[in-house]
Amino acid sequence: MRLLAVDIGNTNITLGAFKDNTLLHEWRIASRPFRTFDEYGAVLSQILKQHDFEPERMIVGSVVPTLEEYWIQVGENLLVVEVRVIHPGKPDLLPLHIDHPEEAGVDRIVDTWAALQKFPPPLLVIDFGTATTFDVASPEGYYCGGIILPGLELGAEALFQKTALLPQVSVRKPPSVIGSNTVDCIRSGLYFGWLEMIRGLAERIKKEFDQPVQVITTGGLSRVFAEDADFVDHIEPHLTLEGLCGIDRNWEELSKA
Repeated sequence: MRLLAVDIGNTNITLGAFKDNTLLHEWRIASRPFRTFDEYGAVLSQILKQHDFEPERMIVGSVVPTLEEYWIQVGENLLVVEVRVIHPGKPDLLPLHIDHPEEAGVDRIVDTWAALQKFPPPLLVIDFGTATTFDVASPEGYYCGGIILPGLELGAEALFQKTALLPQVSVRKPPSVIGSNTVDCIRSGLYFGWLEMIRGLAERIKKEFDQPVQVITTGGLSRVFAEDADFVDHIEPHLTLEGLCGIDRNWEELSKA
């Protein structure tokens, strides 16, 4: 079975090509709402042709409603395959013990569900995306909420755009916490500042439980902090795509719940 998993985020659309539940390829396309269905279709066709991959089905998880519609059209009209779309509560992945379940981000629910397939609860999933999200599964295995804060790259971009003299820098670990030049000062603030904020929030969440909480990180920047994130138990860079694949594999069973 060849599956194309589509994770539509605010900054990037991440595509995963699976064959028999194994991830063969991962691609990223910039999320641009002004792109048309035809433009997305042309980009996807080129990628699939280049890698000789012909999907038999497509599954979509999105936090951008307008782009979700485009990609449904791409699947149904260009690839001519069945398209499965995940919405909060549809399919019913896990109990949502939060105030407004209909407002839960699909990516956050998919991440939590995917983590629960690999690790016993309670657990905390930290996803480094456009927004950095913390999602918590209770000891009983239900989703009980979390934290949302601006993402690391969003913070770096805001610093560059809102100041007159500070340069835009890439996010990576500086040679020392004490920067000896402007670029390293910024990198130190971004890297160590975000690291300690993430650590502190994770520790606060752990204190809410009377038993150990496993911490899982995912997202494009999850490996950036790997060297210093001693509070993280597991790094799962493909957690969302693997979650989409797992949901597709169990679609009928989950849809009956």
